[in-house]
Amino acid sequence: MLFRLFRSLIRSTKFRKEDIKSILVIRMNRIGDMIYTIPLVRTLRNEFPEATITVLAENTNAEVIQCQPYIDRVLIYKRGSGILRNTITNIMRTLQGADFDLAIGVKGGFSTFLATAALLSGAKYRTGYKSLKGCFRDRFYNLPVQPIEFSAHHQADACLHLLHAVGVKKEIRDISLTIPDRFIASAVDFLMANGVKQKERLVVFNISSNREKSTWRTGSFVELGKYLIDRYQCRCIITGVSSDEEKSSAIRREIGEGSYYYKTASVMDFAAIVSMSNLLITGEGGSSHIGAAAGPMVISLFGEANPLVWRPYGEQHLVLRQPDCDAKSITVDNVIAAIDMMTSWQDAERGDRTT
Repeated sequence: MLFRLFRSLIRSTKFRKEDIKSILVIRMNRIGDMIYTIPLVRTLRNEFPEATITVLAENTNAEVIQCQPYIDRVLIYKRGSGILRNTITNIMRTLQGADFDLAIGVKGGFSTFLATAALLSGAKYRTGYKSLKGCFRDRFYNLPVQPIEFSAHHQADACLHLLHAVGVKKEIRDISLTIPDRFIASAVDFLMANGVKQKERLVVFNISSNREKSTWRTGSFVELGKYLIDRYQCRCIITGVSSDEEKSSAIRREIGEGSYYYKTASVMDFAAIVSMSNLLITGEGGSSHIGAAAGPMVISLFGEANPLVWRPYGEQHLVLRQPDCDAKSITVDNVIAAIDMMTSWQDAERGDRTT
């Protein structure tokens, strides 16, 4: 291990594109973090079409990337509970002695873990953001990138900016997901069994959030669902994490006819049903990013997160936020006004026109 560290530290920093045969992309944390790494990986595939691309992920975000056709391999890091030595041991075990030419620590900011993993990869070229105030571990990158104003840049754009260090000029700003056929088939079967057609005023409500201030009121979902079904002849599908199954079913029952509960056991289950809808209404967080990557319009009910950094990526989406930064303060009327602005459903009573 000591030899590998020494070799990584002394390797040349003069970048040569022709050297790149194997790339390691390191991206930890949650679903949204990985989704906004997709443009970077797509750009790498376009720039280095013959290179092998490996993603080092963790259990919380690996499913997003495992089925994507532009990825050759996904390695899953399991976080230890020990100190730095345990972290180093876990990284080395996960990398399994693989050989890389380029390692990229991907995050909108500096990360000690990413810098350490890039160094331990033994890659000839290593890039990632330097720390704001400077620290010893900045030296783990031999192609370091100067920090930008991260609070003013979307996470996807901040990640893409890292590729300037390796001379990439043509960026691919595409976060779309490839959803495996088995998940699509399950969603299609569910819709057919309930007599619901794809993309015909189909709205998905995701009721779950891991942040209290981005969790909308249960009664607001019920009121909105009844309104959309009565006024616009929509169909509403209620989704949520497994622990919210009872809550999801209760909302469906209160909304009544025209609403359905769809169990989403995985990220791709959720992506599949959302891909068949016209609109997703959800709190900030992973579900809004999956929605943006799966295709429908998204209305994201924001709490405390910075919309400039974490809004759903794409011009067709909309963020609603109140001055107190609590999604519970967003009214049903606020959401209805947003829907009217985004869709042509106001014409529903005059025909079958859809978005």
